[in-house]
Amino acid sequence: METLFSGKSALILDKKLEDLQSLRSILSSMGFGEVLAASSVNMALSMLRELPVDFCFLCYDLGRDEKNGLQLMLELQAEGLRRYSSCYVLVIEPEKSDLLLGSPENAPDLYISKPYDKIRVGQQLEKALRLKRNLGTVEEQLDKGDWEQALDECEALEEAYPGMRVYLQRLRGAVLLRHNEPQMAYETFGLLLDGRDQPWIRIGLAIAAARSGWFNQSAEQLDKVIGDQQICIEAFVWRARLHRLRGALSDAQNLLRQAVVLQPTVALLQGDLGNVAAMNGDARLAVESFRAAIRYSRYSAFQHPDYYFGLVRVLLESMLGGRGGSDAEEEAIRMLEQAQRDFLDVAVIHFRCRLLSGEVYRKVGDMQSGELAARDALNLYQELSLDERLMWLDQLIEGVEGTSVAAEVSGFRQELTKQMAGLKWGRANLKGMTQFRHGELDPALDSFLEAYEQQAGNPGIGLNLVQTALEIIRRSAMPMLERDLLALCDETLYALQYAALTPKQKQRYKGLGERLSEVVGRLGRGGE
Repeated sequence: METLFSGKSALILDKKLEDLQSLRSILSSMGFGEVLAASSVNMALSMLRELPVDFCFLCYDLGRDEKNGLQLMLELQAEGLRRYSSCYVLVIEPEKSDLLLGSPENAPDLYISKPYDKIRVGQQLEKALRLKRNLGTVEEQLDKGDWEQALDECEALEEAYPGMRVYLQRLRGAVLLRHNEPQMAYETFGLLLDGRDQPWIRIGLAIAAARSGWFNQSAEQLDKVIGDQQICIEAFVWRARLHRLRGALSDAQNLLRQAVVLQPTVALLQGDLGNVAAMNGDARLAVESFRAAIRYSRYSAFQHPDYYFGLVRVLLESMLGGRGGSDAEEEAIRMLEQAQRDFLDVAVIHFRCRLLSGEVYRKVGDMQSGELAARDALNLYQELSLDERLMWLDQLIEGVEGTSVAAEVSGFRQELTKQMAGLKWGRANLKGMTQFRHGELDPALDSFLEAYEQQAGNPGIGLNLVQTALEIIRRSAMPMLERDLLALCDETLYALQYAALTPKQKQRYKGLGERLSEVVGRLGRGGE
């Protein structure tokens, strides 16, 4: 007999075999076709890369030092594999579920608990499936990435199904944030908050406010959510960003330490804590955090080479300060070798690893190994694409200072600057620098924006962009109108992994960050 669930596929994420088999039996009796099983988030992620399913059953508690089931949704989103048309079911104790309602976008569709009751599970899944069918036209557009059409479908469905207004407005707000329309998203979440008080509404409102430059309003919403003990990654990330933005690094560090106690397996939180601790001069905490970020980000979209480089640079600074000694040197070299293995096919990572290895060797007095690593780095650099050579030229020059290859490298800048004009982003960057020197700040900002859109993550262009925006604000007679520029500065500085920058880049980053904090503080005292 054909049922509502005939032919549907499912994935069960659970480590407890008896519970897994119980749920599998229930699903099979309901008519589900293929039912897959995974015992870890990484295993589930690997399976979903190959075969998307209609239902994902995510056990929240997978054991000590294991990623929790809710993190799978975050990692799917980061990797571009989140299917809105799939139904995500979080398996959790009822008393804990109320603390996990904070995410405006990465929230489960349904909560169920153990021990599984066949009748109750069937009723809940049937209700969720009927809702999904009603939302089919919206979710189809979301899965395609057609945000404009998805917004139109939300509006049409809201007229047809007024009872689904809150759910549709939640989707609308999330789409507007993803489509970079924060002020429209703020209006959407604001209207929702007028009718009900839910953590996910406040967090959506806070993110939209921060991206609009309304930092006090954003902090107010986030403080309420965190004060209510909501365990939400977005709340901690954005509140720590606001502390950083105001120059309150100790507050940012303390908040992120609280976050990683609650969710130690979230690489994003650990990486943010590593960067803040590095800014704060807390080398021990930075090292611990980057170790954890590397461990928990492996084989996921959060695996970031700058976690490895950030860790090594913190260890390098410890050596300079006379701390760590041979243990720090050994860990630094081992971590760079691991980065080469983990990013086996990424040539630029191999270049950066050898370049940084040379710095480590020279700092501990092993000049022969340092010279050899510098020469290897130069050879690898010359094999990179023109884009990559231009992007990493400053790091090369700074990284081989004092070596026998320094003179050879010093002549690269003039030669490569000429070639930069042959690239679209290169022309925009050169144009921006010329315009900035001539005091043409608004055109310079447009040029740097154009360059950075094509070379996102380029520290030189990113810092040029922030410096230009701050100079526009400084010269403006009406700084209250420059909140979009402040939000742009925050976004750009946050995206640059501070700990992985070279000493000269860090010095510039800190200077710009301090200027930004002064402006934000001045506006904050004037109210919003």
